[in-house]
Amino acid sequence: MNRPRGALITQILVRVGVVLVVLGVIAVVLVLALGGSSSKSAPRTVESIFQDDQFLLYSPTPTVEKTLRTLRALGVDRIRVTILWSAIAPDSLSRVRPRHFEATDPAAYPAAAWTNYDRVAVLARASGIAVDFNLTAPGPLWAMARRAPSAKFVNHYRPSATAFGQFVTAMGRRYSGTYAAATGAYAGHNPLPRVSFWTIWNEPNQAGWLAPQWRATAGTTVADSPRLYRQYVDAAFSALERTGHAPSSDTVLIGELAPEGVSTQRPQDPMRPMVFLRALYCVDGSFRPLRGAPAAALHCPQTGSPSAFASAHPGLFQASGFAHHPYFFFLPPSVHFPRDPNFVPLADLSRLENGLDRSLQAYGVHRQLPIWVTEYGYETNPPNPFRGVSLQRQARYLDQAQYMAWKDPRISSFAQFLLVDSAPDRNYPPGTLGYWSTFQTGLLFLNGKAKPSLYTYPLPIFIPDPVASAGSSVMVWGMLRLAPNNTTQRALIQWRGSSGGFRTLTTVTTKDPNGFVTANVKLPGTGSVRIAWISPTRVPYWSRSVAVRSS
Repeated sequence: MNRPRGALITQILVRVGVVLVVLGVIAVVLVLALGGSSSKSAPRTVESIFQDDQFLLYSPTPTVEKTLRTLRALGVDRIRVTILWSAIAPDSLSRVRPRHFEATDPAAYPAAAWTNYDRVAVLARASGIAVDFNLTAPGPLWAMARRAPSAKFVNHYRPSATAFGQFVTAMGRRYSGTYAAATGAYAGHNPLPRVSFWTIWNEPNQAGWLAPQWRATAGTTVADSPRLYRQYVDAAFSALERTGHAPSSDTVLIGELAPEGVSTQRPQDPMRPMVFLRALYCVDGSFRPLRGAPAAALHCPQTGSPSAFASAHPGLFQASGFAHHPYFFFLPPSVHFPRDPNFVPLADLSRLENGLDRSLQAYGVHRQLPIWVTEYGYETNPPNPFRGVSLQRQARYLDQAQYMAWKDPRISSFAQFLLVDSAPDRNYPPGTLGYWSTFQTGLLFLNGKAKPSLYTYPLPIFIPDPVASAGSSVMVWGMLRLAPNNTTQRALIQWRGSSGGFRTLTTVTTKDPNGFVTANVKLPGTGSVRIAWISPTRVPYWSRSVAVRSS
C-alpha cells in the first residue's frame, strides 16, 4: 500500500493506562474524488464519528488536546464519549443512597466527578469537533437491584429507571448551554458548552452492560433486558425533554445494539439484536403487537389500541434515530450472515431497518428511523496473535465499510472505534488469549506506530469492481474526509500502468456535504488508480493506489 506523500504524521508517542500519548498533529492525506461526473447521490449528512475514551477522557489534558487535534486532522466530525453513571454518582460503591441527595441537581454531585466530561466538552468545542454523550451503566450500587447472581453484574443489575432518569436530568441541565458551574476545574468556562447529541445506554443486549438478559417466570424463560431498556428509554427521553434536549432541537438516539448474541437463554447470555428489538417493541415474529401471556411476560399491554403503546413510550417512536454497532470483526464487511437472521452485521443492516419499520407500523407510526453507526472497527494481527485481520485488510475493509454506509440512504453516521490499540489485559499471562482479550481496532499500535489504516482513513477509496472489459469503465468511489464539509471540491483521478508514473484521467467536482464522489472512468489498461487532491492551503495529497485490470 502506498502511503500518501502529503505532510504526514509527526510525533506520536503513546502510552496507555499509566500512559501518556503525545500525538502530534497529522497533516495527513489522501484524496478521494472520482472521475468523470460529479456524485449523483442525494445530499445527506453522514457524520464521521470516532471513539477512544482512553485518550479523550482518562488521559492528562495535553494528551486530550493533542488527540483532538489529531482527530480533527483526520477529518472527524464527532466524538462519542462514554458517560459512566457510576463515575459521576456519589458513593457509587455503597448500597445506601446518600442522604438528602438531590440527583437531578448537577451541583449535588462531587465537583471533581464532572472534570473529565466538562473538559472534553470544552476542548472538543475549541477543536471544532461535535460531541455525542452516551449515557450508560455501570451505575451506583444504591440504584441497583440486590439479587445479582455474581459480583460481575452487581453494578448493572436491574438498575432503577427512576434513578437513571434523575441522573440524565442532571446531565441535561449541566450541558444545556446555560449552566454555570460554581465549583470544579472548569468553573471558569461558564456557561459550560451545550451538548446536543445523546445516546441512551450502550449495548443493552449484552450482559456486560445490562443484566439479566433473560429471566425465568411461570416455568418459562422470557427476555428481560428489552423490558428493562424500555424503562430506561422512557426515563432518559423524558429527562432530556424536560431539560431542553428534545429531538426537535437535539439528536437523541436509542438502540446502541451489539450485532450478535447467542440462542441460549440464561441470564448472562447476550441477546441477538433482532430478538431484542421485537421484545423491545412488544411485537411477535411477524411484527404484530403481542397479546395475552406473551405480552404480560414482557410487561407489554395485553389490550387496548396500538396507538396507546406508542403514546406511552414516546422515546421508542420519536427518537431521532436508532444506533447500532454492526461489527463482523474478521470477515469482509460485504459478507452476509444467513445462518441466523437475528444477527445484524453491516451487510445485513436491512434486517434492522425492516424490523424497525415494521415495529413502528404495528402501532400506526409510519416513519423510518435513521440508522447511526456509532461503533465499528477491525482488530488486527499483529498485534493480536489470536484474532484479527492483516494490517492491509483492516485498511481495505474500513474503506469498503464506509462505501457501504454511503450506499445505504438510511445511514447517518459511520464510526471508528479506537485511535490507539487497547493495552493487553495484564491480569492474564503474556501470550495467552485472555491477555489479548482487549480491542486492537486502533489505527495506531500501542507504541504509537501507524498502521496502514491511519493513512487510508482520512480519504477512503473503493472500487467495487476493479475489472473492466475493453472499452467499458469502472466505478470509482471516494470520500474527501479531510475537506471542509459543505464545500465545493475538485480532485483528480489518476492511473498508472505497469511502468511510468501516474497520469490524470479526469477531474471531478463535488458539492456533496460530506465530500463523497463517484465516477465511471475508462481504463487505459491494467494498472492502478489513485486520487489526487489539493487542500484549501494548497497542500497536495494522494490516496492509496488500487489495482485495476482491463481485460
